[in-house]
Amino acid sequence: EYAWADKRLKMFGKILNFKFTSVSEAKLAASFCSEKFGSKISSFNIVGLNIFIGQTGDLNVSIKFENPDALNKFEENYISIIADLKESLVFKENNFVGVCAYTYEKEAASTET
Repeated sequence: EYAWADKRLKMFGKILNFKFTSVSEAKLAASFCSEKFGSKISSFNIVGLNIFIGQTGDLNVSIKFENPDALNKFEENYISIIADLKESLVFKENNFVGVCAYTYEKEAASTET
């Protein structure tokens, strides 16, 4: 459990950083992550999912959870979720768990009149 987290902060997150040898491999992995993590949104109570591809073959995935229990459940299953990716592509992985200190997303607005 993440006792260090201030309970007033509501978003808990898992940040994944993958480094591939090419952008093409990162694109394949992004597709894999979109399908695998996207299919787990309701079962793991995911409230935010962002996947970014960098121009040098980096792939960054941010997964947000509403509470530490949902995050813990995801953590327990993480290795099995990405097992196919680890068997298919060679990459370096760095990931960590954190509490969202600040987030901003502009709402989409219609420009039609």
